[in-house]
Amino acid sequence: MVRETVTKLVAEALQKIGLEGEVELEHPSDLSHGDFSCNIAMVLAKETGKNPRELAEEVVQNISEHEDIEKVEVAGPGFINFHLSEDFFTEQTAHVLSQEKQWGNSDNRKGETILLEHSSPNLFKPFHIGHLVNNSLGEALVRIMRTTGANVIPLSFPSDVSPGIAKAVWGVLDKGWEKEVTIEKIGKAYAHGVQRYDEDERIKERIDEINKSLYNQEKGTPEWEVYEKGRGISLDYFTQITTKLGSEFDELIFESESEIEGKKIVTKNTPKVFEESEGAIIFRGSKHGLFDNVFINSAGFGTYLTKDIGLLSLKFGKHSFNKSITVTDIEQKHHFELVKKVAEFVEPKWAEKSLYIQHGRLGLTSGKISSRTGNVPLAEEILDSVEERALEKMAESGREKGKETAKQVAIAALKYAIVRVGMGKNITFDIESSLSFEGDTGPYLQYTHARARSILRKAEEQRDDSVNRGGLAVTNIERLLYRFPNVLAHAAKEYEPHYVANYLSELASTFNTWYAHEQVLDGSTAQGYKLALTQAVATTLKNGLWTLGIEAPEKM
Repeated sequence: MVRETVTKLVAEALQKIGLEGEVELEHPSDLSHGDFSCNIAMVLAKETGKNPRELAEEVVQNISEHEDIEKVEVAGPGFINFHLSEDFFTEQTAHVLSQEKQWGNSDNRKGETILLEHSSPNLFKPFHIGHLVNNSLGEALVRIMRTTGANVIPLSFPSDVSPGIAKAVWGVLDKGWEKEVTIEKIGKAYAHGVQRYDEDERIKERIDEINKSLYNQEKGTPEWEVYEKGRGISLDYFTQITTKLGSEFDELIFESESEIEGKKIVTKNTPKVFEESEGAIIFRGSKHGLFDNVFINSAGFGTYLTKDIGLLSLKFGKHSFNKSITVTDIEQKHHFELVKKVAEFVEPKWAEKSLYIQHGRLGLTSGKISSRTGNVPLAEEILDSVEERALEKMAESGREKGKETAKQVAIAALKYAIVRVGMGKNITFDIESSLSFEGDTGPYLQYTHARARSILRKAEEQRDDSVNRGGLAVTNIERLLYRFPNVLAHAAKEYEPHYVANYLSELASTFNTWYAHEQVLDGSTAQGYKLALTQAVATTLKNGLWTLGIEAPEKM
């Protein structure tokens, strides 16, 4: 790849003048400053006592000529800027067209196996806006990692046993809904159970009894019958909504499994790692700059911490992998710091191979999205509201109408608003601005892709498959296109989907600016190359949007 070529040329030039150092390249934010920029002269100037600009000039004088490089120049206090050649860009355009669906892929992580856990639901509770964030970022990471050649195993860790589930089961029975359990009734039963649990001591005792029976898997009771129905309905609902969002999971590991496994581990490592305290078993996190926390409570049940330790044991027992990645909410950061610290003592490789990535929280600015429960809006409510508004906006602008396209636009608006923000940062979703067909939005990228496809359809009879520039000067489009594989590799390395989102936004903006000033179907000798560029942009946008879990409609 050209990045490696430029890095090698700089390293060789340094060697010629008796220097060495780690060569790092960046893409200048201003395309007029070249395609790569290197600050090695400024770094080494401190060591050598030389003027950084003079040292940069000396390095440039010793850089060998290469067919992919048009010129090398010194800028500012000592930056070395590289401008790539016209032939390089022409070959890259042809390469994009030849790769099609594979364009952007690399083998950077070929041979690696990665477990990627995301979208873990609380059964007996509907999918809410927090799950949308986790799913969008988790699915994007799955797809981005796959473009680098890694074998990615997506899995989810549903909570199927907890005090909250006991409250929902009690609520169903109290309402008399056991013969007609639905996801809507489960949600209402849970809210009813939570309220009554805090109001009535006798009901609290009864729910605690139900919780104990569910943990102990006491089958053949009315409570167990409601539990099994609700569990099945909740899992079907989870599959339905994650499929709508474009996710599939290779495996589900349930908390009911990990709780049993986790308790065995905690018991085995008491008092070596854990200690007994007031009838419970705890971990003294305060000795390690963390918090003291209960792992097995006085009732004998494993807490969420124990379940996560059990999950690690199950993951490592079932799979052979290089890294286990878990995408979690920022509010769970301290929880997983405890999990990882405990893992260091129980089985060090669990900690070494586990990575917990936190995302921020989603806030809504539009009052047009409301919840049937009056609390946090549910994922389906948000999707339905955005889809309805997408249909309206498409009708207002005279664009291609249809429920399927509106659904694609709605999901693009939501997902892009989430993935364009860096991991760990909070997200603001505004239905109007996020559905705009202009600016930094998912629908804008979809529209740009559809526009490029429309141009290509119009030119179907005039297509020229040869990639001949016909005298066309190098465009800013080309100076962005070739970067796509590196953008994906960088996003995978940093676990940051927003690098891909930002790149696609810049590419779309650059293409639309070029298209506003350049007639593509002009019958000139450059028309064939202009069409090739248009096709390369469409391919890059489609492949890039796919990595973000967003579809690219052919028409809009």
